[in-house]
Amino acid sequence: MGRDFRRLFAGTAISALGSEISELALPLLAILTFQATAEQVGLLRAAQFLPFLLLTLYAGVLVDRVRRRPLMVAADLGRFVVIGAVPLLGWAGMGMEPLYLLVFLAGAGTVVHQLADQAYLPTLVSRDQLLPANGRIAAAQSGAELSGQGIGGLLVAWLTAPFAVAVDALTYLVSAIAVAGIRTPEPRPVRRDGTRLRQEVFEGIRYLAGSRLLRPLVGEAATYNIAYQVFSIALLLWLARDLRLSPVVIGVVLSLAAVGALGGALAGAKISARYGFGPTMLVTMAIGNSAPLLLFAAPDRGAGVAVLVGAVFLVIGFGTALANVHNRSLRQSAVPDEIQGRVTAAYRLVSWGTLPLGSLAGGYLAASLGAYEALLAGAVGLAAATLWVAVSPIPRLREAPAHV
Repeated sequence: MGRDFRRLFAGTAISALGSEISELALPLLAILTFQATAEQVGLLRAAQFLPFLLLTLYAGVLVDRVRRRPLMVAADLGRFVVIGAVPLLGWAGMGMEPLYLLVFLAGAGTVVHQLADQAYLPTLVSRDQLLPANGRIAAAQSGAELSGQGIGGLLVAWLTAPFAVAVDALTYLVSAIAVAGIRTPEPRPVRRDGTRLRQEVFEGIRYLAGSRLLRPLVGEAATYNIAYQVFSIALLLWLARDLRLSPVVIGVVLSLAAVGALGGALAGAKISARYGFGPTMLVTMAIGNSAPLLLFAAPDRGAGVAVLVGAVFLVIGFGTALANVHNRSLRQSAVPDEIQGRVTAAYRLVSWGTLPLGSLAGGYLAASLGAYEALLAGAVGLAAATLWVAVSPIPRLREAPAHV
């Protein structure tokens, strides 16, 4: 893997660092600065992920129609501007409504960037290098998560949430500079004369629906994302509002997921080579998805809560990161390059398009049932998501197949 892969690797890691800072800083900004209710925190998350529902299919067509590197740079610069405007709301004492809009626009940039990023990687590495390359990228993201949530908690505690979000904005600028430095020639996109936009939009959906391996992946992802939004919103409210843990403690505890994820991502290729692609994916997915069930044993108060939550996130990080490396590698190897963007878009539409629903459900359940009860409901949903893959052909795979 050459210098240009390292540039993409650096851009991904830096962007992930900012996103992790923002993942904690934005809801804490709403809770601590704007005095947001549980429903408003759910609406904020819904605004962040609504672009995945509304824009993903059209963004996939865009990714397949134009060169992907300039598109990634433009998306990074757009997020730099939009997220950079968020702290101004806190400093100006404005309400939640403008925050919803800015978060929505940032989410639109994320949709385009992530689709282009995943479709672009096969341009820089050969298909037999996808698993180790994705492992390195996942390790970089895990390292960012390891420091990002902890740094986010420290910045919120020491310098306020608006300043933490301002740091996040700068990371997108640095990511844009790193990706702009890639010099590997990118193949010209395949022109599809006479093909209507609507036909191209639905081509990715047809391919996804017709694949016996991709269907269970997208079913698992959709179920997981709904449940995780319920779980994460309720968890944050439970820790910050009910248990009154400090932002620093919350950030450190949640960042333990990245410790496990770093190990899982780095070990992915070796474990898969020994035990097989499919079995490794299923077992690690089951471990990561079922770990939140341990919170049924959470004590009411005291340091034991933080220790247990930290242990849960450590296990989540290991299992989920290793499973996701295999998930992403399978999708990249099984899909022809000329429709990577559209198939990834269809996958994201179904899987990430459920995030606004999960966010709204998380806010509603936390308000109506209580934060702890809502997070337990989310934990059950996370464990159930594994069933999609367990009953599919995926566990029988020894390696990732090509173009199924």
